[in-house]
Amino acid sequence: MVSLLLAVACSVLLGFLFKWFERYGVHAFQAIVVNYFTCVACGWLHAGVLPFGAAERSAAWMPYALMLGLVFISGFNAAAQTVRYFGVTISQVMQKMSILLTVPFAIWVYGESSSVAKGIGFFLALAAIVLVNWRQEPLSAAAARPLGMGLLWIPLLTWVLSGVIEMVLVTVQHEQLADTSNPIFITTVFGTAGLLGAVLSAIGLALGRLRFSWRNVAGGLVLGLPNYASMWFLLRALASGLEASVVFPLMNIGIILATTFGAVWVFGERLSDIQRWGIALAVAAIIFISF
Repeated sequence: MVSLLLAVACSVLLGFLFKWFERYGVHAFQAIVVNYFTCVACGWLHAGVLPFGAAERSAAWMPYALMLGLVFISGFNAAAQTVRYFGVTISQVMQKMSILLTVPFAIWVYGESSSVAKGIGFFLALAAIVLVNWRQEPLSAAAARPLGMGLLWIPLLTWVLSGVIEMVLVTVQHEQLADTSNPIFITTVFGTAGLLGAVLSAIGLALGRLRFSWRNVAGGLVLGLPNYASMWFLLRALASGLEASVVFPLMNIGIILATTFGAVWVFGERLSDIQRWGIALAVAAIIFISF
């Protein structure tokens, strides 16, 4: 449980850093790319091994690490487009709704326990995610425009990719494909995402769509440590004996609770009545899921 709490704390810090990025004009995508290479450096300092070595290339987990690296970059872009066309709230909700895929996957494919209490907690968690994120930001001009059905695939893709990340981690843990005490697996994931992101950044710079700034590099360096730690502690939580159908709902609920209270204390945001109801449901969800 300690690892899960630390994973939540690191994930919340990531959310606050992105808020500060907006305030100080840090380009999120470029910072994310630098962040991935910072994570590789963290893994090297942690384990003394760099990704893509001869031993790692033949490891059973390598295809999963490569897949996750691709999904990380794709998921970030999908979330960014969701924010552009639908607003931050929809993007946050769709990412946290990944438990609609992860929990049934863990129960049906790997036979994790199911109970009435866990089921009630699961649906309370879904309701809490929606209510806590209810219109936390004013609609941007892009998000306020009437949208055609042809754009609905963007938030759906955000949801699916978020679920894919979690389901792949569940598979790696249940199949014991990687030694979670060795950070080389997540270092390879970050390395793959970093290389793909670097290619996309180079194309954007060459086409004039991106502009290099040392501010973005600094943002990525700051972002890297909590990002690496969040993934590391998440894997440790999954390896500790906690079921994935418990870990991911509790983590998502913990993140929205801590982020919401943090936004009140750090950024001076105010809670609406709907959000207060969402917090109450989140606390109830934690109690039911923990049974």
